[in-house]
Amino acid sequence: MISVSQLPFSFVMIIILNVLTVKIWALQNLSYSRKPFTIHHEALLYIMSFPFGKLLIIGVGTLICVSCAIPTVRPPQPSAVPVDSQEKIIEIDKSQIQTPSEPIPSAPTNVAVIDRLQPATPPLVVAWLPASLLSLHNTPVVPGGIAWITLPAHSEIPPKIMYQKRRVLVLRQEQGWVALVGIPLSAKAGQHSVVDQQTGEDYSFWVENKKYKTQRLRIKNKRKVTPNRQDLQRIQRERKQILTALKTPWQITSTSPLPLMQPVKGRYSSPYGLRRYFNGQRRSPHRGLDIAAPLGTPVIAAAAGKVVLTGHYFFTGKTVFIDHGQGVVTLYGHLNSIVVDSEQIVKKGQIIGTVGKTGRATGPHLHWGVSLNNTMIDPMLVRLSVANIIAK
Repeated sequence: MISVSQLPFSFVMIIILNVLTVKIWALQNLSYSRKPFTIHHEALLYIMSFPFGKLLIIGVGTLICVSCAIPTVRPPQPSAVPVDSQEKIIEIDKSQIQTPSEPIPSAPTNVAVIDRLQPATPPLVVAWLPASLLSLHNTPVVPGGIAWITLPAHSEIPPKIMYQKRRVLVLRQEQGWVALVGIPLSAKAGQHSVVDQQTGEDYSFWVENKKYKTQRLRIKNKRKVTPNRQDLQRIQRERKQILTALKTPWQITSTSPLPLMQPVKGRYSSPYGLRRYFNGQRRSPHRGLDIAAPLGTPVIAAAAGKVVLTGHYFFTGKTVFIDHGQGVVTLYGHLNSIVVDSEQIVKKGQIIGTVGKTGRATGPHLHWGVSLNNTMIDPMLVRLSVANIIAK
């Protein structure tokens, strides 16, 4: 059975209209002597007494049916979502929805995927050649010196130049590049070369022979000349630490790590490259610059960088190692005190310690070493003038 509530409203109205029409026709055929049953009967008979009264009632009923059957038209409401992207809203009976046993994965966001596939390009870091280093172009290439190699500009990215399997410092100059190669004190005279790891091209240069002076020193502590067994074990352990500090991971810099400030003002007591004899016994050549200064004189960082190692060692005493980036590391030995720690970032000219005579030393002085591409070179080649030293 279909209930009245399930029938369309217009269909119900038509049935009511037909019943009303039949009822009016029956009332017209009744005797007027009989009294109508209700007041609305009299109203209907009164309307029917006029010409076209029946048609009037039928027309009004039809209009009511039509107005009820036609849905109300509402003006469109403004929406923040574009018309093309709007979706139809469907009424869903939530009681008929079955919850799945496993959660349905949500669709990935396209924007997030694009961001992961296309990372932001890091800015290009280029260090330019300072004017103070132009003198190296005409400096003879010798053991313990620096080779100047002009490179073509294949790209805007600094080329990766290798010498004896060690990466070397490369700086930008005008439309090309310049490689500054540290030459070991033990290098043989003759032709040497570097290689561009990206292009495979070789660039040759010539190393000239140089004879360094001889220095003879007397040391009271004989163990500093002829170490005993325990000293040798200590020296081996410390050598590994020092070699690791000098061979720090390559760090690109936006400015050239060279030239360097002289760490302390004083007399050059022992230059680089001396062939040394201690108590008449030949020992390793001098791979640094000794600067004599009063005990306790402040020692400053030759350039900005990161302290990679501090300690008290058998030969160099209290020592600080600072990494300045792009293969440049400085060493400060025989200190009386150290006021910085490992991993500390230091500024150019910052005090790192004081002059002393710890380790194998005959008097208070600073042993200043400079490593370029893990090669100890002559510090005099890359130092600024004494007038630039900041007195503390």
